Amino acid sequence: MRGGNSTVGLDIGNHSLKIVKLRHQKDGYFLEATGIKELPKGTIEGGEIKKRDALIDSITHLISQCDPSIREVVFSMGGHGIISDKITFKIEDDDNAEELILWEASQRSPFDVDDITLDYKILRRFPETNETEVLLVAAKNQIMQSYLDLIYDAALVPVIVDVDAFAITNSYALECAGLPDMGTVALLNIGHSMTNITFIKDGIYHSTRDISTAGEFFNRILQRNMGLSSEDALQAIKGKTTGSIDMSQLKQSVSYAAEELSSGIDLAFSYYKTSENTDSIDKIILSGGGAYIPSLIQFLEERHQTKVQIANPLAHVQYSRDLFGETDVESISALLTVAVGLALRKTGV
Repeated sequence: MRGGNSTVGLDIGNHSLKIVKLRHQKDGYFLEATGIKELPKGTIEGGEIKKRDALIDSITHLISQCDPSIREVVFSMGGHGIISDKITFKIEDDDNAEELILWEASQRSPFDVDDITLDYKILRRFPETNETEVLLVAAKNQIMQSYLDLIYDAALVPVIVDVDAFAITNSYALECAGLPDMGTVALLNIGHSMTNITFIKDGIYHSTRDISTAGEFFNRILQRNMGLSSEDALQAIKGKTTGSIDMSQLKQSVSYAAEELSSGIDLAFSYYKTSENTDSIDKIILSGGGAYIPSLIQFLEERHQTKVQIANPLAHVQYSRDLFGETDVESISALLTVAVGLALRKTGV
């Protein structure tokens, strides 16, 4: 890949692996390879790798199925061992901007500065006040190194370490074709054990909050309320229901779990409102495996009085439908949101 025009995004989730290989073209992007593989139960729990060998085997198996020539990947650490903060301060001289930004980051991090890796991105400059808005990121070295070692042991080379929230933001920008909606957009990534809500203000990344209610909680509620097995509940969450499922009871159970999720959204939104003069979410976009939970869109629209839709990260990506076989692309595309965002990163010299 180095010096080439393709990038591979590897999304390592608690429940599954997702991979996307994008070729960067003058007229856009072409999907060269993609795949999803569920992980053995208990492989990753709460972001901590519990079954390392099983995870390595799953990665190598997915690579061999999708494209055995893949060697270099962009991967994400998710939200574990990472903190981010957005600050605005004056920079009088561009020559010392980086030194000043990194010093400020070291002062704000709750981690010991010797145990973290710092990075930043300048979001906006305000020439009239000589102020610069900067996004700071700090990653714990120990956690990052464990993932780097894992990638190397899977016979791959990590070329960029990213963050889920930033990958989702980049994917959203592509879906909007560079013309994001003004106002507040909440990107709700519903994973297996954690939900992340990323706020976009007038097309620019604002902040990310974690919500503990995720797909696993919906699974437990369906098991308890409907007497389903874990596997049957998982299929119901994916929208794959059979005639034996009581749809009215399913909707009630989803609404019960979704109320818990909405409480988390309200709490995250209250943090957002403290820094922005707004009282409403203009749009919610769902991604991750939980995006396809039946009747969830309708519940969230009524509960939060806003438009809710499922992300389609492949909306402006060219691809051959043969790549997906008989699978309906729109029924799985939201699962690829993070992987697409990672693959949008440019690598090489």
